[in-house]
Amino acid sequence: MSHAILTDVLIIFIVSVPVAYLFHKFKLPPIIGFLVTGALIGPFGFRFISDIDRINILAQVGVALLLFSLGLEFSLKHFGETKTTSIASGILQIILTVLLVLFVSSVAGFGWKEGIFLGCAISLSSTSIVYYLLSQKRLIDSPHGRISIGILIIQDLSVIFMVALLPMLIEGTGTISMASVLAAVLKVVAVFVIFILGQKYLLAPILHHITLTRSKELFLTTILVLALGFGYITNILGLSFALGAFLSGLMIADTDFRFHALSEIAPFRYCFNGLFFVSVVMLFNPAFLMKHWLLVVLIVAAIPICKTIITSVVVFIMRYPVRCSIMTGLSLSQIGEFSFLLTLIAIKAGIISGFVYDFTIAAAFLTIVATPIIMNIAPAITNAFGKIRWLNEVRCSKRAMEIKADHLSNHVIICGFGPLGSSVGHILKQAEKEYIVLELNPSTVRKLRVKDDARPVYLGDGASAEILYKSGIERASVLAVTAPDYMNSVAIIKQARIMNSKIKIITRAKFRNQVEDLYSAGADIVIS
Repeated sequence: MSHAILTDVLIIFIVSVPVAYLFHKFKLPPIIGFLVTGALIGPFGFRFISDIDRINILAQVGVALLLFSLGLEFSLKHFGETKTTSIASGILQIILTVLLVLFVSSVAGFGWKEGIFLGCAISLSSTSIVYYLLSQKRLIDSPHGRISIGILIIQDLSVIFMVALLPMLIEGTGTISMASVLAAVLKVVAVFVIFILGQKYLLAPILHHITLTRSKELFLTTILVLALGFGYITNILGLSFALGAFLSGLMIADTDFRFHALSEIAPFRYCFNGLFFVSVVMLFNPAFLMKHWLLVVLIVAAIPICKTIITSVVVFIMRYPVRCSIMTGLSLSQIGEFSFLLTLIAIKAGIISGFVYDFTIAAAFLTIVATPIIMNIAPAITNAFGKIRWLNEVRCSKRAMEIKADHLSNHVIICGFGPLGSSVGHILKQAEKEYIVLELNPSTVRKLRVKDDARPVYLGDGASAEILYKSGIERASVLAVTAPDYMNSVAIIKQARIMNSKIKIITRAKFRNQVEDLYSAGADIVIS
């Protein structure tokens, strides 16, 4: 068996290399190439690998290693100033998605068990795909990038509860006992207690002493032992081995040894990605797709649309602009890695039928493949909605009422008050130059107002004509666009140039290939 598994791993990587290379040539994520590889070599393709049991083992090993590396990447500090928004938006998005799917599935004739499972699986998005695409487009630090990452972390952590609650779907025919609920809650509490105490009292001292040896081999071995050991603990508790690996990654990510661990494990990360996606998609059945193609196409088209609407509305409720809300919704419109994990657990436990299993795998595969296309057309969709005046006025009119700039003239408008924006504000204050700040992040505005009530910082999107008008754009002498979101910066510059053709606009480009676009939008000075 072990020899056969090693042969399977070799086959996976031999076929993955040319396929991933071909996709890279067409400027598509190599991960999509791994997905296609799985479909080609699996039992429903050319049957290079046909043993379902071995495929399941590969899938579980792959997801554990992948989620451990993602846990290292996603420190809980990623929440940053979007912590409140991420937690509230993530929880609300999951609840609304589960309720909607449960309702639709009951109308379609599925049982309540399968409805709950489908709701949980569809509510999750792909951490690796979204992170890869945001990194590729250099949008991690944009407002919608930060919110998307925060929501993804909440979704990943919610899988602990989902996996703990799955046994309840096995037991009854329509009722859930208090004993099973209590057992599930105790499991989750136990995991978090181990997580918090282990991180606080054990992890840092252990890694500190291991690092003092200056042995790379010992450090890497220790990291893997921690990942596998915590995975073993969660597995004993009746949760997933992969969940333990993910949580151990999060534990290490919040220590001073995070980047050391990342540098050591970096050569293996993309191999983990490939092993997971190839092994899981080998379970994808093209015959099922051909037989039920109309149903699958309709549902797969509906999933991104519904998830985009739900997520966008939730983020919009959290006081973010239309553009930011829709970009976040489009980014999280697919089904994710943990959905594969839930599917494997559910089919093994007999919670779902073979039909639901094949459908979930097919839907996850197709929505993930469609994600790069959705992300490429996202700016055009966002701009189209951004031009709907009444939709913007729902939020912008309330924000504009707060802005007090009627007394200002020949002043400076700063859009974005991160490290760069605050530096500009400090310089203007020293020069005794009046200015007004527009910031997208509600948490940032709240903190700044607590520190200094007199500071002219307001919640608003500089791409809104009404916000700019209330900020005195027609009387302003300079517009400084310091927001990290490149697309938002372009929108702000274009809108400002329309409203004041004489204003001097200065902005920054994080990358050289953005400079010409910013000049074309109407900027006078672009600092790269």
